[in-house]
Amino acid sequence: MIRLFPHHVGISVSSMDASIAWYHDHFGFTVRSQTYIESEQLKIAYINNGEYEIELFEKADSDSTPVHDQDVLHSFSVQGLKHIAFAVEDLDATWAELERKELDLVIPPTINTDLGVRYCFIRDPDGVLLEFLTVL
Repeated sequence: MIRLFPHHVGISVSSMDASIAWYHDHFGFTVRSQTYIESEQLKIAYINNGEYEIELFEKADSDSTPVHDQDVLHSFSVQGLKHIAFAVEDLDATWAELERKELDLVIPPTINTDLGVRYCFIRDPDGVLLEFLTVL
């Protein structure tokens, strides 16, 4: 059996600088490395917060996130990656901080006893859904 370890998730963004600033200002991510592939007009950056990494891509003339992928429940009607999840120690304190920062709030703290989690959702500036959760 192949042993797997989480490494990163990739997100295509409209503005590399704005996304780096947003993830840094709101969640403490810092840039680990960056590059530019001129032939593809593609900027790439790895940002991290502890061991969690996000790979950001900015490509000239890229399309924005489809509206159906910005709605949690509707996004399930289309196959593919749905959201990025972060475990947090205190979901209520996290939600209060997200509210204080006036971020794009989607679903307030909700419990799912069948799955054994409490969770909430927000959107990043490009409409990518971010989930914050605690295990019951």
